[in-house]
Amino acid sequence: MKKYLHISFLLIGMTLILNSTKAQDNFAYTVTDSVQNGVKWSFLRKIDLRNGTFGKILLRLVNKNDTVANSTLFNGVAAIGYDNKSNRLYFTPMLKDRLSYVDLRTMKINVVTNNFTGTPTRANDQSNVLTRMVITKNSNGYTLSNDANTFVKFNTRTHTIRNLGALIDVPGNTVSVHEICSSFGGDLIADKDEEILYLITSRNHVFKINVDNRRAKYLGTITGLPATFTTSGASVDFRGNDTKFVLTSSGDKTDLYSVKFKTLNAVGLQSTNPWLASDLANSNTLNVKDKDDEEDEEENKAEIFVSNNNLYNDKIKLYPNPVTNNEFKIQFIDIKQGAYTVDIINVLGQVILTKVVNIGKNNIASINIPELTSKGILVVKISDKTNNPIYVEKIILQ
Repeated sequence: MKKYLHISFLLIGMTLILNSTKAQDNFAYTVTDSVQNGVKWSFLRKIDLRNGTFGKILLRLVNKNDTVANSTLFNGVAAIGYDNKSNRLYFTPMLKDRLSYVDLRTMKINVVTNNFTGTPTRANDQSNVLTRMVITKNSNGYTLSNDANTFVKFNTRTHTIRNLGALIDVPGNTVSVHEICSSFGGDLIADKDEEILYLITSRNHVFKINVDNRRAKYLGTITGLPATFTTSGASVDFRGNDTKFVLTSSGDKTDLYSVKFKTLNAVGLQSTNPWLASDLANSNTLNVKDKDDEEDEEENKAEIFVSNNNLYNDKIKLYPNPVTNNEFKIQFIDIKQGAYTVDIINVLGQVILTKVVNIGKNNIASINIPELTSKGILVVKISDKTNNPIYVEKIILQ
């Protein structure tokens, strides 16, 4: 009898564990003003995603005395991420280069660093302001600037921080992830696949981001929203369906909206008395991995041509990278004089340009990429006079 009781308790325990791993948050954290129509994003609250009800103020994230010199803008918060493993809410003020977290057990704010991205001065057009953040199931946090040129990864356990650089538009994107009119603002949500994030911009455009290669693929525009609705916060829904996400707005408080991922169609939650809000965060993740992922395929093809054992890593430099105007330079440093062949290769392995350059001891060669070349990953291969490759490197054409 004791044996069977022991087995029963084990089975019950296993069931509880399995259920807990499948559990989804039925709430999201959000940032609002202290008044319903205000736009000073300082106050942390919870939203009940079952009915769209906004809870009471939990904490003030940005102190009213925490001002920014020479700025008339209010220093609020538009980027938050929730890590349920540590029960911490991470955030960064819009006008300061600071990463902090709230310990939700004690409601104390702790500063991780005051030099988060290394760009403390905020641009007049707010292009380098961090307005999007998410934390994955493995406690990796990601935050993104408005112009998508600063993409930062941080870990909530070790607090290691890495600036990954700029996002890259996938060839064929009809909307650029860097465009001010379409792609600033909004929020990030995570997929169960740790390599994939989704960006929903203020103008309700959706991009799929591959973290490993920083490529952003445009998926489309959300439909069914009011004309005045601009997305400021997004979190994954909880209703037993991990292919929907919920949106809030900092400019339209008619309702909260649930969006079905496959169709990008929005339906109102019929929330009673919603607030304006600058961001959303919970621990839910989408589960919509594309098995035939175009970005991964192209990246893998490019890797075939790139060697990790370049003979001249310290003697040959490419810049700028990413390439923004179809021209880049190759700097040869203290290299043997003679003729060298430069090949530009696309992700299909096709040579789109070959140029022979005659190099003295120290030279800089300019390379012009053909105008009709598709944007994205290219490979630069440099060979000596015996046609032996001495340097192979990837560049990004934007």
